[in-house]
Amino acid sequence: MKLHRLVLGATLALGLVAGAAAQTVMKINISTAQNSHQGVAIDTFAKEVAKRTGGRYKIETFYNGSLGGERESIEAVQLGTQALTFSSTGPVPNFVPDAQILDIPFLFRDKAHARAVLDGPIGQDMLKKFEPKGFKALAWAENGFRNMT
Repeated sequence: MKLHRLVLGATLALGLVAGAAAQTVMKINISTAQNSHQGVAIDTFAKEVAKRTGGRYKIETFYNGSLGGERESIEAVQLGTQALTFSSTGPVPNFVPDAQILDIPFLFRDKAHARAVLDGPIGQDMLKKFEPKGFKALAWAENGFRNMT
């Protein structure tokens, strides 16, 4: 009986080890090219995730909207059919209306002012507004803080 329990315990432990060693693969999509600033960012993100998790997580990168445009990618993340996206703020107010304030031209004096606001309490509070909509916003990236496009 003891041997049976020991074998059963060892088998369960091996199952736990195998599960812990399994790799989780997540897809991230951007609407721009691989050599764009967003492309460089997601390539770096993918490498850092693999490195910092010891390979337990792998990020597959997709460029030029190959999994859909920005709005479609946000919807896919919201629905759970895609893990990650990197988007401009353009389509974001469709999901988080308060975010449209960030598209006011010349809202920030300069890059340092923008980083201070977005990395500070105001920006962090804005990121929290994404969660009730079904997704977790990780950070604010730059796409030009004093531009009109």
